[in-house]
Amino acid sequence: MAAIYSGIHLKLKSSKTPWEDKLKLAQFAWISHQCFLPNKEQVLLDWVSHTLVSCYNKKLELSDEIIEKLWTYLDNILRSKKLQSLLKDGKTITLRFSIAQVINERLSFSYDQKALTSVSTVLNCCRSILSIPPLAIVYTAKFDLVVDLLSKLSWLACGQLSSEDAVSSQLFEVLQLTLGHYLRIQRQQANANRVFGQVTKVLLQPCLLLRYLLTARVWTQGEDGHGRQHLNREIRNGIEALLKAGIFQPVLLPSYREELLPEKESCNVKKGALKTRLLPAGTIQMVMGDTSFCQPDVHEKAVASSVPLLFKLFLESYSKSEDHLACFHMLTKLFGCLKVAHLQGDLWTDQLSPSELLAVEQLLNLVLSSSIYNVAVDRIRHKEVQFHFYRQVAQTLVNHPQAHIPAWFRCFRALISLNHLIVEPDLDDLVASAWIDAEVSEPRTKKAQEALVNALFQTYAKLRQFHKLFEEVLSVICRPAAEHLRLPVLPAGIKAKLCECLLELPPNQILDILYLMLEKCQTSIIPDVRGNSDMALKLKSMSSLLHAVLFNMKSLDDSTPLPVVRRTQMLLETMLRGIIQALLDLLKDCHAEDTELELWLEKTEDSVLLLACTWIAADTLFGLNCSKYVSPLGKTALSVADSPVNISDFSAVLPGFDAQYWEKITKRLSCPCSSSRYCIDWLMLQKMKRLSMSSSCCTGALLQAMREAAAFILHSGESCMTEVEPEPWDGDAGAINTSTYPTAHWHLVISNLPVLIPFLSVNDALSVTDVLLKTLLGNQVQAASSDGDDSLISVGKVSKDFLHRPLLPETRLLHTSFISHIVQHCANVLYPTVLDAASQPLRQLSAEGIPWYEAGFSSTVARERLKDEPSVCWTVMEEVAQNMLSLVKVRSFVTLEEEQIRKLLDLLEIVSKLHLDSLFPTDHARLFLSLFSLIVNTKADLVCSEAWPLQLLATCFHLLARLQTGRNVSASFKVFHASDALEAVLTSMLVVCQTSASALTAAPWEEFLRGIQIFLEHYLQIVLERRLSVKLNMEKFTSFLATCQPHAVSSQLTEHWSPAADQLLLVALSAQCHVLTLHVQKQSRNWKASETLLILLQQAMLQTGATIQAFLRNSPKGQPLPLAFIPCVTTLLKADSSCTQPVWLLTGEDEQRRLQESNRHQQLSHRDLYQRFYTQILRELDLASGSMQFLSSALHFLAAFCSMSEFFPAQETSVAVFHSVKKLLSGPGITLQVIQSIEMQLSELIAQLVKNCTSDNFCAILRLVLEGLDISNAWKQNSEQVLSAVTLVKLLLGCPLSGEKEKAFWLSSPQLITALVMQAQEASEDHTMIPTLIVPILDAAAILLRQGEGILSNPHHVSLVFSILLTVPLDHLKTEDYYSVFLGIHEVLFSILQCHPKVMLKAAPSFLCGFHKLVASVMHEGRQKGDGGMTDELAVILKCAQLVERMYSYIAAKTEEFTVFSAFIVSQYVTELQKVTLHPAVKKHLTEGVYQILDLCIERDIKFLNASLPMGVREVLKELYSDYTHYHKTLKQGDEKYRA
Repeated sequence: MAAIYSGIHLKLKSSKTPWEDKLKLAQFAWISHQCFLPNKEQVLLDWVSHTLVSCYNKKLELSDEIIEKLWTYLDNILRSKKLQSLLKDGKTITLRFSIAQVINERLSFSYDQKALTSVSTVLNCCRSILSIPPLAIVYTAKFDLVVDLLSKLSWLACGQLSSEDAVSSQLFEVLQLTLGHYLRIQRQQANANRVFGQVTKVLLQPCLLLRYLLTARVWTQGEDGHGRQHLNREIRNGIEALLKAGIFQPVLLPSYREELLPEKESCNVKKGALKTRLLPAGTIQMVMGDTSFCQPDVHEKAVASSVPLLFKLFLESYSKSEDHLACFHMLTKLFGCLKVAHLQGDLWTDQLSPSELLAVEQLLNLVLSSSIYNVAVDRIRHKEVQFHFYRQVAQTLVNHPQAHIPAWFRCFRALISLNHLIVEPDLDDLVASAWIDAEVSEPRTKKAQEALVNALFQTYAKLRQFHKLFEEVLSVICRPAAEHLRLPVLPAGIKAKLCECLLELPPNQILDILYLMLEKCQTSIIPDVRGNSDMALKLKSMSSLLHAVLFNMKSLDDSTPLPVVRRTQMLLETMLRGIIQALLDLLKDCHAEDTELELWLEKTEDSVLLLACTWIAADTLFGLNCSKYVSPLGKTALSVADSPVNISDFSAVLPGFDAQYWEKITKRLSCPCSSSRYCIDWLMLQKMKRLSMSSSCCTGALLQAMREAAAFILHSGESCMTEVEPEPWDGDAGAINTSTYPTAHWHLVISNLPVLIPFLSVNDALSVTDVLLKTLLGNQVQAASSDGDDSLISVGKVSKDFLHRPLLPETRLLHTSFISHIVQHCANVLYPTVLDAASQPLRQLSAEGIPWYEAGFSSTVARERLKDEPSVCWTVMEEVAQNMLSLVKVRSFVTLEEEQIRKLLDLLEIVSKLHLDSLFPTDHARLFLSLFSLIVNTKADLVCSEAWPLQLLATCFHLLARLQTGRNVSASFKVFHASDALEAVLTSMLVVCQTSASALTAAPWEEFLRGIQIFLEHYLQIVLERRLSVKLNMEKFTSFLATCQPHAVSSQLTEHWSPAADQLLLVALSAQCHVLTLHVQKQSRNWKASETLLILLQQAMLQTGATIQAFLRNSPKGQPLPLAFIPCVTTLLKADSSCTQPVWLLTGEDEQRRLQESNRHQQLSHRDLYQRFYTQILRELDLASGSMQFLSSALHFLAAFCSMSEFFPAQETSVAVFHSVKKLLSGPGITLQVIQSIEMQLSELIAQLVKNCTSDNFCAILRLVLEGLDISNAWKQNSEQVLSAVTLVKLLLGCPLSGEKEKAFWLSSPQLITALVMQAQEASEDHTMIPTLIVPILDAAAILLRQGEGILSNPHHVSLVFSILLTVPLDHLKTEDYYSVFLGIHEVLFSILQCHPKVMLKAAPSFLCGFHKLVASVMHEGRQKGDGGMTDELAVILKCAQLVERMYSYIAAKTEEFTVFSAFIVSQYVTELQKVTLHPAVKKHLTEGVYQILDLCIERDIKFLNASLPMGVREVLKELYSDYTHYHKTLKQGDEKYRA
C-alpha cells in the first residue's frame, strides 16, 4: 500500500515524469478501486488545481495541448458520479480559491481573443463548480469573485451575440447559474453602497448590453427552440432583478432624494459629509453615457432599450405619492441619456431613430401608468416643472416629424393623455405633420396614426372644444402647399374615427364646425380659386371634409330641438347660396370646350359636384325624418312632378343646375373615370329618388325619363370595367381617381339596385349580371393572394356581398339573367373546340331567342306573349333533356382538360352561393339540366389528375341534391322521367369508374361516393313523396340496377368491370334501400301503400345482398373491409328489419301474427352476412383507430346490430362489443379530438348495449370500467387505458338506466368517484396530461354529480371531488387548455352547488377554496398587459370571467349556506385585487359578481373587514365598497321600490 501511495505521489510531483504519463496516472488513480491513496479525491483535485494555477502564474510552462487535457481532467472529476456520491455521503472535498480566479482570467482572455471554442472546457468546469454547493463556495464565499465572473460571462455573451455565429447554449446556462448565485449573495450584503458601486462599475454596462442583444437578436431556425427562448427570458428577468436589487435598494432612497430634489424640497433630508455623499442618479447617467464599451450605433440602441427599464425599476422601488417629484427628476436624468434630449430646434439634421422614439414612448407610458404627473399639484406646488419638460419633449417631436415610425405617433398620444395642453401650442403643426401632410402607407404606422387622431377627436370632444381642433385643421388645409403634397384629407381609418366621434357630439357643436368650414370657403378660398390650382386643391380638400361631416352626423328627426332644426336650415341655405351657387356661377363663365381642361377648373368642378350631391342627400334625408324641417328650396322641391320631365334638368332640386349647364359639364369631362363622373351619376340617382317620392302617378314621359336615367347611370362606368381588377376604394366620394372609379361606380350601382331595377331593360339586366359574374370569378382568383385592408371596398367584395343578399332571388329579371350567364359561361368552357357545339346541351340552353326573361315583366304585353307561346322554354328544355339522354346512350362525351375543370369548379362555387331553394320553375329546371349535363355528358382527359374530375362530379351531385329541397322541385320532373335520369346518371358514372380504379382510397373518391349517394337519396325521396309514378319509376330503376350487375346476362359493362363499379353500384342500391325503408316505416298504417313499398324494398334488398356477397367472394382473403361496404350493410340490416317487423300488419288474424312473431328471427334474409360482418368489424375495430370514416361506419353498424336483440342474443354480444370498444378507445391513435368526433356513434352503441344486456352483463361492463380506472395504470404510464375508462363512464352516464342496472351503477359510484380522484391527482403531476386526461375527468365528475342528484346519499363521497379541484393546476397552460380546465372546474363546482345542498352545509369552506382558485387564476391571467386590444387570449379570459361572475350570482342565491362566509369571500377578492391591475373588461365582470356577494354583507361585516384587513387591501376594499354603494346598491334599491 505504501509503495502504491509513494509511487503515485512521487510520480505526480516528479519533474522527470512526462506530463502525458502524469495525466494517465491521475486518471487511473481516480477511477481505480485498487489505488488506496489516503484522501485520494482531495489530493487529485488539489494536484490538478495547483497545476493549472501554476501554469497561468508562469511557474510552469506547459503546451496548450497539456493544459487543455488538464482542464478536461478537472471537468471529468467534477462531473463524475463518484464525486457526487462522495459529497452525498458527507465527505468534505474543497477547491482552492485560486482556481476560481484562473477561470475568471481564462474567460476574460477568451473575450479579448473573440474565441469561445478555447474555453468550452473551462465553461464546463465552471458550470460543474456552480452546480455543486460544497464546491460553489469558492465563488459564494467571495462576493468579488462572483461579481467578476458574472461580468466576464456577460461580456463573453455580448461578444457572441454580436457575431454572426450560431449561439452556444452552454455559455447561457453557465450565465444563468451565475446570476442565480449572485442574486442570492446580493440579498445577503449589508453594505448597500458597496453593492451599488460594484453594480455600476462592473455589471451595469455588460448587463444592459446583454439584455438589449438578447432582445434584438434574430434567432435562426436552429437556435430558436422553446428551451432557448425560456433560457433567454430567465436571463433577462435575472438581469432586471439584479439591477433592481443593486441600484434601487430602499436604503438608497434618501441619496436619490438628496441628489434629485431641489434644495428646498430636500431640506428635511439629513445630509452626510461631502466625502461620503453618494450621487446614484449621476453615476448611472455617467455610466450610460460612456460610449467606449461598444460600437456607437449599438450604444445608442442599447441605451434606448435600457432607459425605460431603469425608469420602470425606479418606479417599482420608489413610486409612492410623496416621492413622485423624485421620480420625475429621475425621468429627466434618464431622458438626458437619450440622443433626442440634445436636439436644439431644427439644428439637428439627422432623423430620429425608431429605438429612441420607442424609448420616449415607453417613458411617457410609464409616467402615465404610475400617475406621477398630477396637473394641479405640478402647477400649484412645483411651478409646472413637469409641464415644461413635457412641452419641451413635444416641441422636439414636432420639430422633427417622423411620420414613418409608429412610435412617433404613440408618443403624442401619450402626451395628450397626460395633458392636452402639452401639445396644444403646437396643435397646428401636429395636425399638419401627423395627419394632413403625413404620407403613411405601412399598416402598423396607419394604426398608430389613426389612434393619435382618434385621441385628439375624443379629447377635444370631451372638452367641448371640437370646433377649436377643427379651426387648426382648417388653417392647415388653407396653408400653401405644393401640388404633390395635397394628400387625401380623410383616409379611410381617420374617416371612420371621425364618424364615430360625430355620433357622440351634440348637434350644435357639429353645426359650429360646419359653419367654420363654410366661412373658410367663402372668405379664404372661393374669392381666389379662379385660375389658382392650389386654391382649387384646397377647395377639394374642404369639400371632402364638409361632405364627411355633413354625411355622417346624426340626422334631424322629430325629437330634435327646434333651434337646432332652424340652425341646420340656415346652414344648408348658406351652403346652397353662398358656396354651391357661387361656384356654379363661376363655372358657367368658363368656356373650356375647345381647350384642354385646366387643373383648377377640374378640381373646382369636382368640388362643386360633390357639394351638390351632399347637399341634395342631406336636404332629402332631413325632410323625410324631421317634420319641422323646411327645405331651403321651399315649394320648388315639392313641384318636381308637376314640371316637364327632363332628366337633364336639375334646377328643381338644385337651382342653377339646368339642362344647359348639364350639357356643358358632360362635354367638359375630360376623363370618363373621375370624381366628377361619379358625382354626376350620384346626382342622377338623387333626381330619380326625388321623382319617385314626389310623383303620385307614373306617366309615360316620367317612366321614359326614369329608364333613361337608369341607363345613363349603368352605362356611365362601362368603359372603365376592364379585365384588370380595379383598385380598392376607401368609400370617400371626394378621393375618387381613375384607378378607384370603377369600384366606386360598381358600389353605387349595386347598393342602389332596388331603385334602378324597375327601370332596367333586359339588356341592362344582362349587362349587370355579366359584370357581377366576371367580378365574382375574378374575386375567387385573387382571394387566395389578397391580404389587403379589410376596411377598403373592392369590386369583388361588393359582388360577393350582393350574392349573399336576398335581393337577387327576389328579382326575377336579375336572377334569370344571372343564371343565363352561368349557363353561357359553362358552355364557353365546355365547347371551345367542339365541332358540333351548337347541338350540345348547354349550347342549346344558352342559345339566343329563348324568352327566359319575359316572365320577369308584369306588363300586359308580356302576359299576352306568354299566352301565345306558353311552352317555348319548356319545349327547349325537353329537347335538351332528350338530347342528353341520347348522348349518354351512344357514349358521346365532351373531354375535359384540367384547366377546364378548374374553371367549372369556380363557376359551381358561385352557384353554391345562390338561394337554390327559391328558384323560379324555369330557372330551377335550367340549372338542373346544366348540372346534369356536366355529370352525364363529360369525362376527364386521361392525362388529367383523378382528383379534379371526381371533385367536379361530387360538387355537381351536392348541388343537385340541394336543388331537390327547393320549392319548385317538380320543375325538373317536367323534362325528365325519374327513371331515365337515374339510368343516365349511373350509366355515365360506371364509365367514370373504369378510369378511377387507382383513386379508391383517396379522399376525392369518398367525397364523390358521398355526393352521389346524397343525390340519389334526395331524388328518390322526391319521387316517393310526390308520388311521381312510384311503382313504374322504382321498378324501372330496380331493373336497370339488375342489368348493371357484372354477372348479369344483359350487362354491357362486364368486360370493363372494376372494384370502383362495385362500390358505385352498392351506393346506388344502398340509397334505394334507405329511402324505401324510411317510407315503409312512414306508411306502416297504410296497408296498400306499405305492401307496394315492401315488395320494392325486398327486391332492392335481394340485389344489395347478392352484390355484397359477390364482392366478398371475389375480394382477397385477409384484407380489411372496404369503407363503402359497411354503411351499405348497415342500411341492408335496417331494411331487413323493417321488412320483418310490419309483416303482421298485412293480415288480421292473431294466430298468423303469433306464428310470424315466433319465427321472426328466421325471416332475416342475410343473417349470416350480418354475423360475418359483426365478427369482422370486432376483429378490425381496434386496428383502425386512425380511420375516422371506418370508425363512424363500424360503430353505426354495431349499434344497429346490437339493437336487434330478438335476432342476435344480447348476452353473447354486449360484453364482447363493450370490450372491443374499450380496447379501441385505449388504442395508440385515439386522442381526445378523435373521441369527440365519434362521440355520437359511441353514445348510440353504448345505449343499445346497456338497453339489451342482462343485469349480469351490465355488472361485467362495470368491472371493465373499474379495471381501466385502476391506479396501477397511472403508475405504469398507461394513460390510454385511463382515458378509455373515463370516456366509458361518461357514455354510461348518458344511457337511461332503470331497475337492477341503475342500482348496480350507483352502488359502484363511490368506487368511480374515488378512482377519478386518484387518477386526477396522478395526472396533475404531468402537465402534458392536463388537456388529454384532466379535462375528461372533470367532465365525467361533473356529469356524475349532476346525474347523482338525490341518489348519492353520502356527503363524503361528493366531498372527495374537491380534492380534484385543488390538485389540478391552472398556470402555465395554453390558452385553449386553460379554458377547458377552467370550465371543467366551474362545472364541477356548479354541479355540487345546485345538486347537493346537503354537502354544502358541511363543505362550504372546501367549495369556497376551490372557487377562490378560479378567482385568483382569472385575476392573474386577466391583468392589464398594455394596449393590445381584443386578442384571442383576452377573449378566453373574458369567458372565464363571465363564468366567475355567474358563480358569484349562484352563491349569492344560496343565502342560507353562504351568508356567514360573505365577508370571507369579499376579503379573498380584495386581497387578490390588490396584487394586480385588471383589464377593464375582466374587472367589469368580476366586480358585477362580487357586488352580489356584498348584497349579503351586513354593516357589521364591512366594519370587521375594515378593521382586520392590511392597509393596502383596506384601500382596495374602500374603493370597491364606494363603487358598490354608488352604482349597484342604489340601482338595486330603486328596483325594489317597484317590486311586489
